[in-house]
Amino acid sequence: MGQKNTEEEDFKPTGAMAFFVVLLAFFVVVWFALYFQLLGGA
Repeated sequence: MGQKNTEEEDFKPTGAMAFFVVLLAFFVVVWFALYFQLLGGA
């Protein structure tokens, strides 16, 4: 039982974290693209 507990504690969702970072970077790029588009049109 103790071994299963330590496995759960050591579990790091690297795939989910990488997906979250990529998603965050994508939203930042889209936000800046729209921001500069609006600045250029003003």
